[in-house]
Amino acid sequence: MASSNTIRRIYAMKDVYPISDITDGVDPIHVQVGSQTPPSNRIRSKRAALTYNHVAEKFTMPISVAAKELGVSTSTLKYRCRELGIPYWPYLKMKSLATLESSVLGFARVGSQHIIRHIREEMEAIMDNPTLKISDETKDLRYRMYELKKKMKRKATRAV
Repeated sequence: MASSNTIRRIYAMKDVYPISDITDGVDPIHVQVGSQTPPSNRIRSKRAALTYNHVAEKFTMPISVAAKELGVSTSTLKYRCRELGIPYWPYLKMKSLATLESSVLGFARVGSQHIIRHIREEMEAIMDNPTLKISDETKDLRYRMYELKKKMKRKATRAV
């Protein structure tokens, strides 16, 4: 695009050279470079395209990774989450429940299927409503699993 000084010189010389000869019929002041949509509108349209279901699919990953996969910035994703009624990103809750599930599976005892089912139901509930707190039952189970792992680790270090 021509600089403002060049445009001024062109308009100063318009009596000598017709403007259509110099600019090929295009008004140099109103030429847009790049996309025809202003950037602010593009951001709004991307943000508006993020539905709750699109966002909820990404709850199991960090917000920065989710934003990249959705094609928006982290700030835009956070802004849209607030608009959708998601006050904070529930990744840590989901990660905690997934870790708990794998711990229970690692100690697979008879009757642990109902515990795993309970954990999965809680994960689904958080997917539907990320403001839900982890139940006291699940917190207690998480603490018991932590204590059990700690106890096993002590036994392993004493045996060596």
